[in-house]
Amino acid sequence: MSKKNKAKANQAKKPTPKAAKPAKKVHNKTAKPSKPAKKPAPKARKAAPAPKKVPARKPARTAAKPAAKPIKAVVVKAAKPATKPEHGARPAVAVKPAPASKAGPATPKSAIPSPQPAALPVPAAPAAASPAPAAPVKVPAKAPSPGRPSSKTSASAEVFVKPEVPPVRREPPGTPGSTVKKGSAIFYDSHMHTPLCKHAWGEPEEYAEQGLRAGLKGIIFTCHCPMPNGFWPTVRMDEAEFDAYVAMVGRATEKYKGRLDVWLGLESEYYPGYEKYIEHLHQRADFHFILGSVHWQAKEYLSKYEGGTIEGFRRTYFNHLADSAESGLYDCLGHPDLVKNYHPDSWCFPILKDHVARCLDRIAATGIAMELNTSGLNKSYAEMNPGNEMLGMMAERKIPIVVGSDAHRAPRVGDHFIRALENLKAAGYKDVSYFEWRQRKVLKLDDVLSSLRKHEAAKAG
Repeated sequence: MSKKNKAKANQAKKPTPKAAKPAKKVHNKTAKPSKPAKKPAPKARKAAPAPKKVPARKPARTAAKPAAKPIKAVVVKAAKPATKPEHGARPAVAVKPAPASKAGPATPKSAIPSPQPAALPVPAAPAAASPAPAAPVKVPAKAPSPGRPSSKTSASAEVFVKPEVPPVRREPPGTPGSTVKKGSAIFYDSHMHTPLCKHAWGEPEEYAEQGLRAGLKGIIFTCHCPMPNGFWPTVRMDEAEFDAYVAMVGRATEKYKGRLDVWLGLESEYYPGYEKYIEHLHQRADFHFILGSVHWQAKEYLSKYEGGTIEGFRRTYFNHLADSAESGLYDCLGHPDLVKNYHPDSWCFPILKDHVARCLDRIAATGIAMELNTSGLNKSYAEMNPGNEMLGMMAERKIPIVVGSDAHRAPRVGDHFIRALENLKAAGYKDVSYFEWRQRKVLKLDDVLSSLRKHEAAKAG
């Protein structure tokens, strides 16, 4: 081959590799478009039903809003029973919140259970005593009358602690009986105080002198008892003053021996949950008389039980009065309608009469006495405690009656006793009582009236 032909052949071979390079470039260009092919895939994911889940959550929120409406309705229904008369106060109304729970099965918020526990404990308390079956059996055992179960509507049922065994009363020290010589004086003022209660004035000897002037055979001091945990401390003796109280009365007892009986008693608080403390307190001295009182005006009592209506609060008070009788801790119930001084301008006994009747049935079944307290004439609702209508209901049930002046100053000892005895006679009472070594003594009402009238006539002559 000639040199020219070789050169041409070489030139013919060179373009082939040059042509291969552009082929590679074309191949690379065709590879690049594969990347945009992947981009539409994410677009397809955006079009997936993921955004449709967002509106699905919105109806769930709107469903939660109507669930809040039944909660408001439950509160209204829970408030209404307190305004209704007797039957409306029964805990059966607490069953009405059940439809609200059906309307909201999802139980979205903690607000739903909150109203339910407030309503449930009252009816559940008598039945929820399964851990201690002995206690619930004893309470209904003292309920022979059909009215008693319906009257148990107070919130005290959830905290009521009845002593397992009634308090043991000590044998009276020494020879029982009065130390006063026989004469016309035969009756006792069974309720008065000492300066240790922080709202009474005068030493026991001053009260004893007034007892002689009033024609009484004896007086019984019943100062406000100490209480634990700082319970209403401004109206009672301190725990450390209890022995001083016993000694103070004992001093007057010795001084007036042979002229006037001066005896040791106690006005003992009833507040649900404190029964064991009171039971032990009554064993600390040899008392002649224990007067049990429910004081609605205590700040602790008001803060716990005043939440409803005025009438509902009064019903709770009478429930507690009956609870105190059934506790077995007391000899007598003091100023039994004291709650009429709570908003006295709205007091209307006929509204509460049926409820009071059921509570009196419970009280009568225990055999406890009740007090006619003459100091009610000096309170905001100027009427003795109890009033004449309730006094008549007590007489019908043959509840024993004791008379006390509730004197916080010596001049009030024996105050209005003739008027009190006349009220008792008009109500149907024929007997009147006092206590000696915690045993009830009975006197003919006419004999007591006669002795006091003779004394008044002698003073006037």
